[in-house]
Amino acid sequence: MPATGRASYNDDPGGWARRVPVARGAMQTITSQDAARRGAREPLWTLFRVVFGLSALSWGGLALMAQLENHYVEREGRLSRIAFSDLIALAWMVPGPVGCNVAVQLGHALRGRTGAWVAGIASVLPFFMLMTLFAIFYRTPFVRAAASQTLLNHFSVVLATLIAVTWYKQARALLRGKLEWLAAALGCVALFYARSPAAYVAMLGAAFGAGWVISPIRNTRLVVSFGRGDRHLLIALCVLLVLFALPLPTRYELALLWPRLAGAGMTLFGGGFSALPVLKTLFVTPAIGVSDNDFTLAFSLSPLSPGPLLNVVPFFGYLVDGWLGALIATLALFVPSGCLVVLAQRHLHQLKANPRFEHGMRMLRAVTTAFLAVAVLRIAGHVPFKPAYLLTALFSGMCFVKLKVPVYVVYGTVAVVCGLWLAYGSLP
Repeated sequence: MPATGRASYNDDPGGWARRVPVARGAMQTITSQDAARRGAREPLWTLFRVVFGLSALSWGGLALMAQLENHYVEREGRLSRIAFSDLIALAWMVPGPVGCNVAVQLGHALRGRTGAWVAGIASVLPFFMLMTLFAIFYRTPFVRAAASQTLLNHFSVVLATLIAVTWYKQARALLRGKLEWLAAALGCVALFYARSPAAYVAMLGAAFGAGWVISPIRNTRLVVSFGRGDRHLLIALCVLLVLFALPLPTRYELALLWPRLAGAGMTLFGGGFSALPVLKTLFVTPAIGVSDNDFTLAFSLSPLSPGPLLNVVPFFGYLVDGWLGALIATLALFVPSGCLVVLAQRHLHQLKANPRFEHGMRMLRAVTTAFLAVAVLRIAGHVPFKPAYLLTALFSGMCFVKLKVPVYVVYGTVAVVCGLWLAYGSLP
């Protein structure tokens, strides 16, 4: 590894040293100091303060992961690069927000179960407060008047472009062979005609099962021993998943909304945008009362807030039941995935060592790209086919792909241009 002062791997798989041009004895001193820091207990208040601050300055789960790695691996030396890479790999394997899942695992590695709760709360709290405040002001007459249908359509175009770019990046990373492309194509067809949560659960289950069955290496067994508490947790999560999948009479949709939201979280692989069709199935119904415009606007503006793209959940919760709804919705979506990732962390080596399990996860991740593709199609289907919206798509695509412009700058530019055009001219 080059570069003076950079973290690098050494022969010890459990640690790393900072390579600096000093004598060998000094190198050993620095390495032992790093090992001492890794063995020290992180104060809970320090853990909360650091994760909260990094989450408040991270737009998207990937940004949060990068900042956590920079602080706890490169600056503080609390974890080795290999250990942190394991946290990231496991966060992608389980459902839920990847960035928050990494934060929960980090807290668990530093301070056990209490640290997992502290880090999880700290990672969620910044966007919970911001999106709830946005929901409060969204109910005011001024904001509702400013959010004209034309502006919402342009924001929808920007959102569809952003999801399309995300789909392209995920497709390049996840769809490596014919099997993955076939799974993604079949997932798109199934998802396009899906009209119930049961279809999402069945599609993801079928993808993992097919990957397990057709794995080229079959002479292996997945042996994982669970304690009583672990079994109870898995049973509870399965009950929530079944509750989400089962069709319910309209009169029960509102009463069971939050348990069903917790079950829906168990289907969310592949990033926040994959949640769009799943959450729409839950919230955009006559019994719940969230309109299609409210739903689209929340997802359109979610990249403006720190945190993962699932930061829309407090917004929807507030629209349903005020502050209490925002709090319960956030807990319902983020707590189950946090518990699951901590459980999986204890059995990480057994899971990673089984090739059939990994092959099943490959098929599962490939199918999740269908959620992004279908989300683009459905958003585009609600926007009128007019030149102004095509220009917005072209502008946002160039900003995201070529110029690497931040999302909030694109939204701000579109809002300003749209406002000026509405004030002094006429948008098509």
